[in-house]
Formats: sequence, C-alpha cells, structure tokens
Amino acid sequence: MKLTDELIAEIECALDMRKKNGDVIWGDDDDIEVQIAGVFANDKFIVIKNRTKSPVISSNGSADNQ
Repeated sequence: MKLTDELIAEIECALDMRKKNGDVIWGDDDDIEVQIAGVFANDKFIVIKNRTKSPVISSNGSADNQ
C-alpha cells in the first residue's frame, strides 16, 4: 500500500484533534509512535501513540501509564 499525497492529507485531517475551544490537542512537534495491530492478515489497524503526553496525568494528579 502506497501513501499517496491524497491519503496523507486524509490522515492529517483525521488527526487534527482540537478541544472545544479550538486549541490543538496534538502538536506538530509531539513525539509519536506508530504501531500495526490485528490478528489476521486482512484485519489490521494502526495505533498512534503520543509519547509526548505519556504518562498521562489525570485530573486527580496521579500518573496513568497507557
């Protein structure tokens, strides 16, 4: 599978996550990790982890490693 410019643009649009007030959640300079998961050859999905935000600090102040 080739990553065409059109497919890359669609992925960028899907990952343009923002808060309700419009603030960006993931920045362009965040450290991300891409993984492939799935059990069967034709049943795969992409996992994108934001390493910049790991460990996640919950609202009660404790660290949650995900």
